[in-house]
Amino acid sequence: MLGGNIMKTAIIIICYLITVCIGTVWAQMDEDENVIGLYFDETGETDCLTSVPTHSQIPCYIVLTRPTFSDLYGFELGFQYSSELIHLGTTFENDQALNFGSEGNLIVGFGIPTYTSDATLLATLNMMYVDVSNTPASLILSGASPSSLDSAYPAVLLAEGEVISTALHDPVFPHQMNGVCEFEDRDAAWSEVKSIYR
Repeated sequence: MLGGNIMKTAIIIICYLITVCIGTVWAQMDEDENVIGLYFDETGETDCLTSVPTHSQIPCYIVLTRPTFSDLYGFELGFQYSSELIHLGTTFENDQALNFGSEGNLIVGFGIPTYTSDATLLATLNMMYVDVSNTPASLILSGASPSSLDSAYPAVLLAEGEVISTALHDPVFPHQMNGVCEFEDRDAAWSEVKSIYR
């Protein structure tokens, strides 16, 4: 009887570990077409970090996922970040990118087009996390100011001067550093809050 219980417990633990591992391995980019998002990897899969030490420099990648066009001639978007972060500068993947935007705005034209893939890196925001108390820090993308089309959404410049709006990657949790990244974390945090009022 004791051996049976141990075996059942072992099977449950193995199933749980397999589920966790598969969930990590099969993390995927946004399923929609023509989406621009901010990620912590160049392949458009990681949009939240749980353990960022103070004074760490963190590259934040702006990635276009699942484009329906092959050539990209430029893009525009706005970005905001919380006070726990310092913006150290922006680098562009296209060597001939020229930014006409002011602080917090990227209005970028390319001298030669960027050829797109399922995950096309556009730019890297080089950020530093400076908060000593590990306060969650957030980053938000939007349309540029001024915007060629809709100020709520980024836009891309295509061949023959065509400009189209893109969608924004909308994670379940904001693009965060040291924030809540998993449902399990949020459930645990909510349970702790509720226990205060019991």
